[in-house]
Amino acid sequence: MKTMVSTAASGGTGATDSSDALPPGAKAGPWQVERELGRGGMGAVYAVVHDEIGKRAALKVVHQRLLVPGFNCDRMLLEAKVVNQVGHPNIVDIFETGKLADGRPYIVMERLEGQPLSVRADETKLLPDLVIAILLQVCDALTAAHAAGVVHRDLKLDNVFLVDNAEDPATPKVKLLDWGIAKVLSHDVKHTIEGQLVGTPQYLAPEQARGHEVSPLTDVYSLGVMAYELFLEQLPFEAETAAEVMAMHLRSAPPPPSDLWPDIPPALEDLLLAMLSKQAAHRPPVVEVTRRLEAVREELQRRRAAVMPRLPTAQPLDPDRPLRSPSSAGFAQTERADAWRPASKRWQYAVGGFAIVASAAMFWLSRLGDRPASAATTEAAIAAPVEIHAASSAHVLPPEVAPAPSASDDVTPDVELRPAIATSADLAARAKPAAAHVTPPRPTVSRPAPAVRKAPVAPRRGSKVDPDGTLDVYR
Repeated sequence: MKTMVSTAASGGTGATDSSDALPPGAKAGPWQVERELGRGGMGAVYAVVHDEIGKRAALKVVHQRLLVPGFNCDRMLLEAKVVNQVGHPNIVDIFETGKLADGRPYIVMERLEGQPLSVRADETKLLPDLVIAILLQVCDALTAAHAAGVVHRDLKLDNVFLVDNAEDPATPKVKLLDWGIAKVLSHDVKHTIEGQLVGTPQYLAPEQARGHEVSPLTDVYSLGVMAYELFLEQLPFEAETAAEVMAMHLRSAPPPPSDLWPDIPPALEDLLLAMLSKQAAHRPPVVEVTRRLEAVREELQRRRAAVMPRLPTAQPLDPDRPLRSPSSAGFAQTERADAWRPASKRWQYAVGGFAIVASAAMFWLSRLGDRPASAATTEAAIAAPVEIHAASSAHVLPPEVAPAPSASDDVTPDVELRPAIATSADLAARAKPAAAHVTPPRPTVSRPAPAVRKAPVAPRRGSKVDPDGTLDVYR
């Protein structure tokens, strides 16, 4: 959101000329200059401290080059006093006014810690809710000023100062600055500087550009430019020179906001275009702007509530209840571990049955090759576990060396699958003896404890709040 033309109130090099700068230690009444804080089109701002009470403040001094015959110093100071009488929390406090020895007028006001809205907008994208919160505070300040008969005449992002808010850190407190060229409607004098145009070209209302009388609706136009810039991240009118920008304010229609933000709430688009009307009578007053901004905020909140996923209510864990996890594409309930268990059971039964059949076949083959084998040996061979190796043929352990079941092996009617090396068909099989078979006493042979088999775990599914990776606050 960089502006393309100078933001000085009038031509010249006042924004960069420091020939009239006040050095540290210089005095303005009882205020002593510490350092310069910044420069603008109308004057320079200094950090000052009071000689007697030590109060810290900001001192704004008009540029020396503006002290021309048409400059109305007294009117500027009078209007500064009128603004101070408004006494609104969103308007900077003014403590004192006066003149330097060279005749330049100055204003002493509260020193603020924070940053201009223009800097914040350049640093980061301001979300619509924050933009509305800032604009509503500006509207509050303008409502109070207009009620007192004061028109700001120079609304822009640079003149909105954001102060840290301890009560609500997410929403800074707004201070509306630079009332030095404010217009008091009850005064007869039209301009602070006679014959010169005051204001900032990018935010200038058409009647201001023509030099006509200003009104509270003039501030509404400038506020509309600010709102357009904050919501859409560009000015409604941009050109290479100030003259071209002012000509666009007079004759050109701004780009439709929906071209830059397709999902803009229609009420917000209508409000922006109404505030930027060429005819002042077609613009809504500040009170109406406030009401419509609040309605847009409610609309955005409804949109956000509609797109935010609704998470399931938390419930206590139940060991008998299947574990479930929300999917990333709609939070459909899908099973985890329990979905694996039925297939695992069926596989165990199938492999166990195959192992028993293979054991019986090996037994009969061994009887054909070894007739003297005894019945006891046959019973032991059937009862003993069978292990099939890929590198050698199957064999049966005799009862003398067959390992005895350990205390950790629980004998149950179910067949439990044990890990084994596969045959040429890549099938692993190991079976426990069925409970129906009775094995005669055998000598105990020590063996390592069998590895504990872990149940398969389903892939972990993340419960993303935003399925597509981005949460579009505009939708």
